[in-house]
Amino acid sequence: MGDLIRNFDWSKSVLGSPEKWSQSLLTTVNIILRSKFPMFLWWGKELIQFYNDAYRPSLGNNGKHPAALGQQAVMCWQEIWPTIQPLIDQVMAGGDSTWSEDQLIPIYRNGRMEDVYWTFSYSGVDDESGEIGGVLVICTETTKKVNAYHDVEHTKEELEFAIEAAELGTWDLNPQTNRFIGNQRLKSWFGLSVGEEIDLSNATAVIAEPDRQRVTNAIIEAMKYKSGGHYDIDYVIQPLNNPTPRHVRAKGKALFNTNQQATRFSGILQDITEQKKDEVRKNDFIAMVSHELKTPLTSLKAYVQVLMRKTNIKSDEFSAATLIKLDTQVNKMAGLINGFLDVSRLDSGKIHLDKKVFLINDLILEVIENFSIPLVINPLQFDPGPDLKVMADWEKIGQVIDNLISNAIKYTVGAMPVVVSCHREDDKAVIRVADQGLGIKKSDLPHLFERFYRVQDEHGRSISGFGIGLYLCAELIHFHNGEIYVESELGKGSVFSFSLPLNTDRPIS
Repeated sequence: MGDLIRNFDWSKSVLGSPEKWSQSLLTTVNIILRSKFPMFLWWGKELIQFYNDAYRPSLGNNGKHPAALGQQAVMCWQEIWPTIQPLIDQVMAGGDSTWSEDQLIPIYRNGRMEDVYWTFSYSGVDDESGEIGGVLVICTETTKKVNAYHDVEHTKEELEFAIEAAELGTWDLNPQTNRFIGNQRLKSWFGLSVGEEIDLSNATAVIAEPDRQRVTNAIIEAMKYKSGGHYDIDYVIQPLNNPTPRHVRAKGKALFNTNQQATRFSGILQDITEQKKDEVRKNDFIAMVSHELKTPLTSLKAYVQVLMRKTNIKSDEFSAATLIKLDTQVNKMAGLINGFLDVSRLDSGKIHLDKKVFLINDLILEVIENFSIPLVINPLQFDPGPDLKVMADWEKIGQVIDNLISNAIKYTVGAMPVVVSCHREDDKAVIRVADQGLGIKKSDLPHLFERFYRVQDEHGRSISGFGIGLYLCAELIHFHNGEIYVESELGKGSVFSFSLPLNTDRPIS
């Protein structure tokens, strides 16, 4: 801009050549050109324009620059003259300086009219006589900042609309002060006052007694750095002013500082009361139907076993083979019915664990012995490792092992072996069932332990089942305070593992 000003033909301007300029004008222009902050000057009653390099980008490309240099203000800023003229006149008349923050003043630049936001000040500059000789504009364009703020506000409005449409409650906890903020819907659910903040204990007090400690423990765990801050739990709330219980699901996440301390804990609630009622009705129906089916199926199995004992295998091989297939199918159906009954018991909280202390290797060996017929096709290997004691329900953990081995055999192509192993990791016994079968796609892995989920591929569709086996396994292991997980690579097989806490304090039952 210094070069442009020096090379400008000022002889055609009312100001004349720079040699005739007043010292005040020369000094002000010099200050402007040296500044790295955007500055603009209008000089004289004609308001002749000067600006520096820092101001130059605000004029845009192919816009007012360089024609704005030496131009009269009214000619340059016709599109905004009604807005800025009163401010200029105020300062030129000796009035107070002006200040405007994030002011929308659209200007013509880049070949079109653009909405531009400015923070600026107009102040007078004295001439040689001590009168106001010009107006100095110190300004910065804040368009990006304002647009970013508008985007945030728009996003916030959309989020609030989505939350309102989904009928969600929202909450935000400050772990340092234990103060809790919730939206109006959440406060109405919890029977809380409309005050801005409340203590967390006031919120947890309305949680149903059987769930209260479990929720408190989940919150404490989520605010531990090693947990990743994740929080996902179902529970019942029952405020004093509403005797009808409300089932909710809470999902949230804690944020941590560099010292691994929780600084914020926020999330949402979904009211799942109707969903829970539907599940109860569905489970009641499943339980009723399963019980009704179990009675004739038990009789059918008894008749099949009687016929198998009376059949002369040597003289009637066809009948014997048919009865064996029939018995296998009856057992499959019995397994499906028992699975549905177990799901119903889990959901209704009626599952019973008969825990005792035993060697986990003994249970694995017993389960493996029941696979004598399938082992003709798929060799089953067992790596027992050390004798490890656990306190668990023998029958239900056996059910888990049986299910994992059955799946490994079903999903293995050819005569590749299935390997069962047991080893110790810290204070846990870890049981692994590994196959060299088809493997599982990455997209399916996060859903394998969900109820009724089945892998959708050609091989999977040919295998019977309702997708409740792995779900039951996961629930039973969680009831034992253990973990279950899977590792798999498509085409290279899968490894299903689960852990159980060791018990070294008690003798074997």
